[in-house]
Amino acid sequence: MNKKLRIVILAVLFILLFLFVVPWLRFAAFIIIPNNSFGEQDIMISPLYLGYLITLLTVPIAYLLSMDKSNKSRYKVWGIAIMLPISLPLAYSIGITYSFIVGNPWATILTLYVFPVIFIIGLIILLVGIFKKDEAR
Repeated sequence: MNKKLRIVILAVLFILLFLFVVPWLRFAAFIIIPNNSFGEQDIMISPLYLGYLITLLTVPIAYLLSMDKSNKSRYKVWGIAIMLPISLPLAYSIGITYSFIVGNPWATILTLYVFPVIFIIGLIILLVGIFKKDEAR
C-alpha cells in the first residue's frame, strides 16, 4: 500500500474514532457523575453501538499502524490498541448486549468480568512485544 494513501486512511479513521469516542466518554461521565457539566445522557447514537463502532475503527487503525513493522513492534501496537481503545468499549457493549438478550439489567455486570480479561490479553501481548528478542533480518 502506498504510504500517502495509508496516511490519508489513518487520518480519516482517527477523525472518525475521535467523533465516536467523545460521545461515548460523555455518556460514561454521565453514568459516573450525573450532575457534571461534561456528561450527557441524550447523545445521538446508542452507547451500545458506539462501543462496537469504536472497536471496529480501532482494528484497522492498529492494522495500518503495524504494517511494515517487525513482529516486536506489531505486538506493541496491538497490545496498546487492545488495552486502551478496545477493551472498555467492547466489554461495555458485550455486557449491554447480554443484558438485552437475558432481559435483566443486572446482567450488565458481565462487563466487570469481560473488561479485565480483554485488558490482560492486551497487556500480555504488549509485554511479549517489549521482552521479545529481535530476530535477525
